[in-house]
Parts: sequence; structure tokens; C-alpha cells
Amino acid sequence: MQFEIHAKDIPISEQLRVHIERRLSFALERFAMRIVKVCVSVGDLNGPRGGVDKRCQVAIVLMPSTTIVMEDRDSNIYVAINRVADKAGRCIGRRLKRRKSGGRQTRISELL
Repeated sequence: MQFEIHAKDIPISEQLRVHIERRLSFALERFAMRIVKVCVSVGDLNGPRGGVDKRCQVAIVLMPSTTIVMEDRDSNIYVAINRVADKAGRCIGRRLKRRKSGGRQTRISELL
């Protein structure tokens, strides 16, 4: 997996960079063969005013030209990263499961 990490109004320390890569790698490692690139953007929306304004946005590019984008906000950037990593793992799992099953759902009347 290839990571691109961008920041706006937040300094990216080595500790933050490692946390982003470890957390997303752990959440997405079972889909690594299908993922081309993971773009992470973190930022402080309100600047020094405070509040629930730290944003983490993740764009995941999957193999057959599909891009999944998700975002989370919190007052703590690490919490926002953890939440968006959990969302990403669940979302990609559902997307690939749907694609594997062909999107067709069986009705109860067809089973009887």
C-alpha cells in the first residue's frame, strides 16, 4: 500500500505520521492486494479557536478504478484517525463483498 499524507494547519510530526500509517495499515491489510493508494488529509478547520475541528479525510483508490472517500471530525486528531480507519475497513469489506456476490440478493420466495 502506498500512503500520501497531507496536512493543513497541523504540523505532521513523525509520531503522527507513524500513527496514521500503522492504524490504516492494520485496518486495511486484508485488502492490500486490491488497494492501489491511500491518500490521507488531516487539518484544523477553525485554527487556534478550538472546538470539534480536527478533520481526517481518507481517499482509498481500489484496483478496478474505484475511489472511496470518508471523513471524520473530532477535537483530537488521533481519535478522528482511529474512527476513519475503522470506517474504511468496514466500508471496503462491504464493497468487496457486494462485488464478489454480484450484487444480487435472493428473495425469500425464491428460496421456497
